[in-house]
Amino acid sequence: MRDIVGKDETLDILCNEELRIIQKKKGYRLSVDAFLLAAFVVLKKHERLLDIGSGCGIIPIYIAKKGYTNEMIGVELQTDLYDTAQKNRVINHCEGRVHFINADINTLLGDMKKTPFHVVVSNPPYTKHRSGRTCPERSRFLARYEETLNLEALVHAASSLLMKKGRFYIIYPARRAGELIHAAESHKLALKRLRAVYPRKDENANLVLAEFTKDGGVGAAIEKPLYVYDGDVISAEVRKYYSFGDK
Repeated sequence: MRDIVGKDETLDILCNEELRIIQKKKGYRLSVDAFLLAAFVVLKKHERLLDIGSGCGIIPIYIAKKGYTNEMIGVELQTDLYDTAQKNRVINHCEGRVHFINADINTLLGDMKKTPFHVVVSNPPYTKHRSGRTCPERSRFLARYEETLNLEALVHAASSLLMKKGRFYIIYPARRAGELIHAAESHKLALKRLRAVYPRKDENANLVLAEFTKDGGVGAAIEKPLYVYDGDVISAEVRKYYSFGDK
């Protein structure tokens, strides 16, 4: 297996040694956000899933390694990340369930709308274009800043590619939660579940996990808070996300 790992890459062994993830040493690297989102997603039998901005492929591969046999497709714009996702697909033995496409999601809408998805998921760039601190490394820049995929374009793509009553899952900065909900509603995506993510109990929420339903009715559940840390250690709930127990 080590032969597949490039000199500019690392191999991380996670989830009780059941999940193996290759990543570039420099550039974008996955964070706990991906695990929080993957654990938040509800995927029913036979539902097809699309991951927009798949990065190294962590979300569909993680879900597949939990035992799901659903068809899952990840779309990634950056070629280096796409190549890494392909490697991760192979070393985690989920080639039959998970597939990746190297493209801009906006160029795929016409063809993909012909076979819409039950579930769309995205861990997108969090920062508006030309706001906040800049990042000199191109891969990290594209992963953090709305240079190629802003919120409006993302929710438009998600809504376009979902079948009626299909679900859209996203993790997003808490400070932009109002903007997220407004943009989603303007594209016929109704909020159904919202869960605030806090670094610790004595700190403000910094992220939200949200589930939207296309052409859904009114009414949403506000779920209990999710704390990432308990003092200086990972919380018991988040530790469970790094293991493969029940689906």
